[in-house]
Amino acid sequence: MSVPSTFSGPNGASTDRLLSDPNLATCPDYTSEAFQGLRGRIDADDDEAAITFLIESWTTNNDQEKAQWALQLEADKEVEEADAARRQQDADKLAEEARLEEDKKKPKLGDFNLTSAPSTFIEARISPFAQAKIDKMQYCLLYLFGTGGLNDAANALLSSADDASSFRLTRDDGNQLTVQSGLTSNIHKNMVEDKDLSFREFALAWHRYIKEITRANWPKLHVDVLTQFFYGLDTHPLHQQEPEHGDKILRIYADRYRKEWFSTLGTPQSFNLAIINEALLSKLTHEYLDFRPLRAHGNESLRRSAAYNIIY
Repeated sequence: MSVPSTFSGPNGASTDRLLSDPNLATCPDYTSEAFQGLRGRIDADDDEAAITFLIESWTTNNDQEKAQWALQLEADKEVEEADAARRQQDADKLAEEARLEEDKKKPKLGDFNLTSAPSTFIEARISPFAQAKIDKMQYCLLYLFGTGGLNDAANALLSSADDASSFRLTRDDGNQLTVQSGLTSNIHKNMVEDKDLSFREFALAWHRYIKEITRANWPKLHVDVLTQFFYGLDTHPLHQQEPEHGDKILRIYADRYRKEWFSTLGTPQSFNLAIINEALLSKLTHEYLDFRPLRAHGNESLRRSAAYNIIY
């Protein structure tokens, strides 16, 4: 605490601070030879009257300084108390901020509805891996939302039993390293691409996928386009035109162009996924049917070709 060089007296006027306690002061011996000159300059009847005047003057001034000293001590006490209160307030604020920050780290139980009974249907949960993809609005395989992916998630939940004793580092699509539980980071060992799903699994998966991206508040335009895309493939005439292979060809189209749509979002090459490119679909159909005889005979050179890998 800094001490001011001036002090406000009882009348509010600013005056110099007293540097010593006037209660400890003693009146000078005005009868001594040292004050003879001072006594001579005072307009008094005699030397005795001059001495009396000097003593009374000193006493009056000392009494005034005593009063000022008392007020100065009181003012200093008020300043010190205010400063201490301010320091305590700052300390209390810091302690409260630390407490609130610590509270954020503590596990919390969510609220619940006292009047609501359990639901008659409990929806299977998607895996943390799938949820992370959805939360980050990233491309992910439909397998994660079908029977296979949901079973993987359920089995991992049973086997882990909240065991977080082992961990592993994984690298996501954005080349970021993430620490994950060793028991749950690789649960989708049998994950397959969209084109390799059965027709039924594809349908179940995309419906759940749409539900999850809607729940995660993806932009409505993107959700609508994806919904129209899947619905357009589900109701496409190719199912009837090619009863044996139409389902597979449409899944190959979906696999290829949903990936392409995600990879071009935000670029000049972006496009409306809901618009089925009939020319490309027709080309894909011919490619698939042309490779069918070779595929049936297990031609090894064909299996190594890029076209085969894309189509099959």
